[in-house]
Amino acid sequence: MKMAQIETFYNVVQTGSISQAARKGHLTQPAVSMQVRDLEEQLKIRLLERSNRGVKPTPAGLVVYKYCKKILHLKNDMKQELDKLQMQM
Repeated sequence: MKMAQIETFYNVVQTGSISQAARKGHLTQPAVSMQVRDLEEQLKIRLLERSNRGVKPTPAGLVVYKYCKKILHLKNDMKQELDKLQMQM
């Protein structure tokens, strides 16, 4: 699982839209779809229900989303802590 996939999946669930997640992540729609598809293949479970109205997470998708949120929060905390250390040098 790559950080880019985590960020992209998080954005897709947040926005409920592949196209909005693409704009938010400065990616193309096919790139977002491919990252989500690759993540689903890696985890061997469907994460999103797709329709012409957008996307919704499956129950498994909600679990993955919950952990993506935690991972991204920890990544942000780590960066802030490292930035503070760098300022002290």
